[in-house]
Amino acid sequence: MERDRLLRELNEFLRIPSVSTLPAHDDDCRAAAAWVAAELRRLGCQEVEFLGSEKHPVVWGVGPHVSGAPTLLLYGHYDVQPPDPLDEWTTPPFEPAVRDGSLYARGAADDKGQVFCLLKAIDTDRPPVNFRFLIEGEEEYGSKVLFDLLKREPHRTQADVVLVADMSYVAPGWPAVYTMLRGLCYAEITVRTAKSDLHSGEYGGAAPNAHEELARLLVRLKGEDGRVNIPGFYAPVKRPTKAELAAWKKLPFKEKDFLVKRVQAKGLTGLKKYSVLERLWALPTFEIHGIMGGFTGQGAKTVIPAEATAKVSLRLVPNQTLKTVQQQVAAAVKRYAPKHLTATVKFLHGADPAQVELNHPAFKLLDRAFREVVGRGTVPARAGGSIPVVPALGASGAPVILTGIGLPDDRLHAPDEKLDLKQLWDGIEVFRRFYALLGNQSM
Repeated sequence: MERDRLLRELNEFLRIPSVSTLPAHDDDCRAAAAWVAAELRRLGCQEVEFLGSEKHPVVWGVGPHVSGAPTLLLYGHYDVQPPDPLDEWTTPPFEPAVRDGSLYARGAADDKGQVFCLLKAIDTDRPPVNFRFLIEGEEEYGSKVLFDLLKREPHRTQADVVLVADMSYVAPGWPAVYTMLRGLCYAEITVRTAKSDLHSGEYGGAAPNAHEELARLLVRLKGEDGRVNIPGFYAPVKRPTKAELAAWKKLPFKEKDFLVKRVQAKGLTGLKKYSVLERLWALPTFEIHGIMGGFTGQGAKTVIPAEATAKVSLRLVPNQTLKTVQQQVAAAVKRYAPKHLTATVKFLHGADPAQVELNHPAFKLLDRAFREVVGRGTVPARAGGSIPVVPALGASGAPVILTGIGLPDDRLHAPDEKLDLKQLWDGIEVFRRFYALLGNQSM
């Protein structure tokens, strides 16, 4: 019955379509923030506030004070990615459904299910810990509201330990703590070839086509071999240490399973001289997310488009910085664009890479909690994704623990996103045990 109640409560949270990138869902983001705030009040938080924005507020909470106890800051986000393409979902993205022991919904693993897990781990026996909560609503759109808040009020991150549960196991039964997150540079590249669209019969064969020019420009920026051809882009990149590479070889990662079960494609791409894990964890990337322009509606319209835009992102690794990469991208676009067109770059959001040292005693406590609950301790790993605000969360000097309860095949940002229910139930017990162990330590 307890699990039935918890599942109903999580489903309420998942039904809220809190898509931060789409203004049409601003009210939904506010509703998701209200759901989090209600949970914090139920947990006995004496102070619960909406900070930084009316549309995508940061939910700040302060739990009951425990004299002499350590302070733990819990971070998560209630916003989610757009659910498109909708026709590829087995069941609607905001109508949670359980199939074969997994809960399917947008946000199930990223990050509503994990926020839920952190909160429910406090539910029964209150551990001797001073809890602080920063649950934001723009992580999927650059975390600007939270960044601005922490610049104005850096004291919000003052804690003995910061816990971020927005990650996954490296494989079923193999919980992890993460030593690195890639940074992110998200941009729009636009080319304009003429004053307006032109008739393809009257002008075809002589007038420049914005889609063709954009496609050629994108190919110049990234070659068929997967190499990013932006001058200076790879200069600061360093390979992982021999010890780190050796540790990765011991992980239960199989390239064939990765291709067939996770990527679900016929082949892998990228720089072939590096292992798949190096390509995912240790190398920067350039990806195209969408191309807009010309005519894409039903039927036919014979035009030569005058303007086309590509949404792109670059993932950054240690020693690269967002500011430098933005400069490199802008310079490369200018360099590779032919003289007969105008090419511009608009940067939407981004973040530097984050690195975490695992030498704080709190990491051993988390390792112990996982060992006691799931039978295996944590393994160190890197992550290909980004959580933009992580460096800011650790600005006060507190260690930032990056971990999570997801699985590698949870299809984050894709149709049929899921969370294995056993992971959820185990996760609640793991974090409940971690809170108790932390409360009994002097920081």
